Amino acid sequence: MNKKSIFCPFLVFLLFSGPGSQSQGQQASLSIDKPVRVEIPARSTDETYHIIPLNSTGVLLYFRSVETVNDSLTKWYFSLYDQNLHPIWVKSIPVRTGMEIRDYYLEHEMLTLLFLASEKVKGITGSEMIVRLDCKSGKFSGNRHSLSGNVIPVEFLVSQDHTFLGYNLKNEPAHIQVIDLELGKVADYPLTSSGTMSNLTGFILDTLNSILYATIRKPVLKKHIVCDLLKMNFAGTILSETEISTVSPLWEIRNPQLILVNPDELLVIATYSVSGKNGSLTSSSGFFTCRFRNGIQTDIHLLNFLDLKNFQNIVAEKDLIAIKKKALKKNRPINYYVPEVNLLVHPVIFHHDQVIFMGESYVPEYHPENFTEFDFYGRPYINTYNVFDGYRYTSAIIAGFDKTGNLKWNNSMEIRNLISTELIPKVNLFCSYSDTMVLCYSSEARIASKIIRENEVVEKLDFSGIEQMNPEDKMLSDSKNYMVPWYGPFFLCYGYQEIKNINSSEDKKRLVYYFTKVRFD
Repeated sequence: MNKKSIFCPFLVFLLFSGPGSQSQGQQASLSIDKPVRVEIPARSTDETYHIIPLNSTGVLLYFRSVETVNDSLTKWYFSLYDQNLHPIWVKSIPVRTGMEIRDYYLEHEMLTLLFLASEKVKGITGSEMIVRLDCKSGKFSGNRHSLSGNVIPVEFLVSQDHTFLGYNLKNEPAHIQVIDLELGKVADYPLTSSGTMSNLTGFILDTLNSILYATIRKPVLKKHIVCDLLKMNFAGTILSETEISTVSPLWEIRNPQLILVNPDELLVIATYSVSGKNGSLTSSSGFFTCRFRNGIQTDIHLLNFLDLKNFQNIVAEKDLIAIKKKALKKNRPINYYVPEVNLLVHPVIFHHDQVIFMGESYVPEYHPENFTEFDFYGRPYINTYNVFDGYRYTSAIIAGFDKTGNLKWNNSMEIRNLISTELIPKVNLFCSYSDTMVLCYSSEARIASKIIRENEVVEKLDFSGIEQMNPEDKMLSDSKNYMVPWYGPFFLCYGYQEIKNINSSEDKKRLVYYFTKVRFD
């Protein structure tokens, strides 16, 4: 069979027939032969609309309203939509003013929301609220707890009736908070046995044996930071703390992720960079992998990004030119040097007995602005300032590892015309029922997609338009746009769009928060 026919067209917008729908009292205007799409009028892109995909149950829309219950409570609204984006119910709950949803965890049909005090609001530091939603019944339940100070949440996991929140504190050890939701018991444990300063980078749970594995970063010298693997039981007892060795003190581990291969074996997949060279935790020079078997580190691998076949698509062009000049001048191979790539790393994915790593490279972007100022004598002079525009995403890197940490394949995808003020992953991976994968992202009312088969490129970068509610609608601008997996081959695209109906006699524009259902076929 021709390979192209399997995935062409790449994106198919679902159609449905049915009446229009309401969302928080706003007309969604869905009708027959229209894209499955919901639009909610917005006054600005600073509105608090968000969605959470709930697998085949549907999708949850939520926002913080301006309604207050009293001087200390604000109403949050939640709306559940089915698979065809028809509204099922709308409910509201009162939440202490100044709280924000900072994370969530979906386990089967139970959604757990983590509310923490907003960084912008003073006076409620250390407040926490856990809200649980039974997606099937629509029933909410919740309780409030206290935290020690202004926390920086890192990881939030839920296992049955226990929540696990890992967080950092300034100049203090990282902590894990464990809440028994049935009994209401709260326990808080520091993640270093010595009480020294540490930063949590992530953790996983071995629920069968009631064990938590975490990776923490600790400063040991002025410019040297080590990464430790910590093993703790659910009662807060630290069973072991082992430094993850990179063989040489020249290298520093970045973005570590843990994979529990079996109860006695852990796989670590991370990136590495030159120790002390760059303070940014996102800067990476290559892949790092190792295994821990019965607590003993084995099979350490470091792979320079310049050793990858797609290195020219990963390393910024100006940096690559500089490295090539150095190599030519010193008469050395290019991989003698290490690049510094700003990399936004995704959680690893398991597919066909492989561990798939994904990351997105980016560069901060500025533009100059000139201002006329005057000196002490009133003489004018020009002052130039660089104004931050956002982070420009440049490419996505994907790599497959076996369970022993060996690199099996790698590929990449160019990212075009995508800039954001927030560092949030943009690129998605769709794994088909065969061995073919699709890399995709949403930008400028289009979906970019590239089909790969491990090292092979099946179809080059291609773009498909996201349909509007009406054929006469034209998108003028968009912002805060994302694409996320939903269930099976279905994805959700959402964000803000400024739209004008080109057949309207009035010069009227509308700003909407939208979400629409798409699928790969």
